[in-house]
Amino acid sequence: MKQTLPIFIILLLLVPAGCGKQEEITSYTVPKQAADAGPAGAGSATAPAKEVRMLAAILPGGSQNWFFKLTGAPDQVQAEFETFIQFLKSITLNGDKPAWKLPENWEQEPGSSMRFATLKVKGSDPAVELSVIPLPAGDSLEVDLLSNINRWRGQVGLSDITAKDIQAASTTPALDTDLFTLKDGDQTITAVSLKGMMADNPMGGAPFASGMMGGAGRPSPSPVNPPATTPGGTNLKYETPAGWKPGRSGGMRKAAFNITAGEETAEVTIIDLAKAASPLLPNINRWRGQVGLKEISEADLPKESEQLKAGDLEATYVKLIGPETSKPPQAILGAIIYRDELAWFVKLTGPAKLAEQEQARFKQFVQSIRFE
Repeated sequence: MKQTLPIFIILLLLVPAGCGKQEEITSYTVPKQAADAGPAGAGSATAPAKEVRMLAAILPGGSQNWFFKLTGAPDQVQAEFETFIQFLKSITLNGDKPAWKLPENWEQEPGSSMRFATLKVKGSDPAVELSVIPLPAGDSLEVDLLSNINRWRGQVGLSDITAKDIQAASTTPALDTDLFTLKDGDQTITAVSLKGMMADNPMGGAPFASGMMGGAGRPSPSPVNPPATTPGGTNLKYETPAGWKPGRSGGMRKAAFNITAGEETAEVTIIDLAKAASPLLPNINRWRGQVGLKEISEADLPKESEQLKAGDLEATYVKLIGPETSKPPQAILGAIIYRDELAWFVKLTGPAKLAEQEQARFKQFVQSIRFE
């Protein structure tokens, strides 16, 4: 009898953890001081780095942003610079889709997967191609621009820029000008011309928005900037469901996670904005517009949302599923938490099917949020 209890305990410890239904939850604390992790992809040893040049541009289109990207050997891309600029200048938005004048030495192929279209330079060897990808617009155009430009810079080994750099962008396109804008009436295209070293497939790495991460089912790199401390030195704490991978955070993004299931991907972000400038209904209607839903009135809000508890705070939660006409239908799961002088936006954006699968865990994530 003296040996029975110890043996029983040992047998319990040997039972596989996967037998239980409870998913693993990891607790994270946003540090008060966090060192910069450096550019995404830095230190990669997966393949020898090659010198490349990247021409890329972002065109805001209301509920979604349009991304244009051409990458290849420096001499090949340099030869296409003026053509690229003329191509950008020819772009117009017809409804919610872009149209352009196709350069004589380019040919267009149908889109596939996330790509709206692929344009190729005729006779190029190795092939030089430009991808056109749409993604839902995030909560802030400034955040979308900064995040994607810094992701592109990281891909070629360049350091991050700041929002002030974007505001000071040149209005004169030039091959050796890293950042410039092209304006035509109310339309502004923000473009980059970047030269550096890239180790992976130069056409890899799709764009992402603050509401969605793209890229053929592959998660985006680890955070370029670790999450920042909340105002007043307060730590933001939360429990992250198993399988959610760290995403790109920094600046307004206090945390970000990527979710991948098969060929589908989604992104979760936590962003804080001034409470006075962040009324509840207009923000929920903005989210509704991003997935193609009509606005609702103040009277509709109670039946179109529910209240969750995040510690001692109230979170207004919405589940927004876009129309079936989108392929695939897009969705936003969102929660807004007001605390002191800030509004906290917790948002999952991605394909409707994946959002449905993650809804219970997303709500648990919202309810786990604490400010200490």
